[in-house]
Amino acid sequence: MSFLADIEPLLAERFGAENLAPVDYGHRGYHLALALDQERLRELAQLLWEQGCFLEYITAVDQPGVLELVYFFGRLDQLFRLKVTVVMPKGVAVPSISTILPAADWQEREVFDMFGQKFAGHPDLRRILLPDDSDFHPLLKSFEPEHKHGGQVVNLERK
Repeated sequence: MSFLADIEPLLAERFGAENLAPVDYGHRGYHLALALDQERLRELAQLLWEQGCFLEYITAVDQPGVLELVYFFGRLDQLFRLKVTVVMPKGVAVPSISTILPAADWQEREVFDMFGQKFAGHPDLRRILLPDDSDFHPLLKSFEPEHKHGGQVVNLERK
């Protein structure tokens, strides 16, 4: 039996069949999509870790009034990819999964840096790409290309 056939009913039972959807891998690049409440994120990470999965990456999508966090999980021994979305009002922290899946450490920092998303319980949540005193998050749709940096206005537009 395949891992996909084993994990799909387990995810449906634990997190609700209404939140889980099979997806055409050939079209989308993942097998299952799971919509998840932020309160269950660490539980999911622990389950996937125990099932031999790893975190591929974390990103976000800036939507009006909310930030959609997107997590991709996979396996090395079998073709399997799971997309997990957690939709949060902007400014609300989500639990860090970095203590369960260490690969999340720098990825959560990058999402914090680029989108301003905070991760509660992260051991070292600080900027990773931009200067520590930056006052902006460049992947938010509200981003303006000119910002103050160290008392000076910095133009970030490409010439």
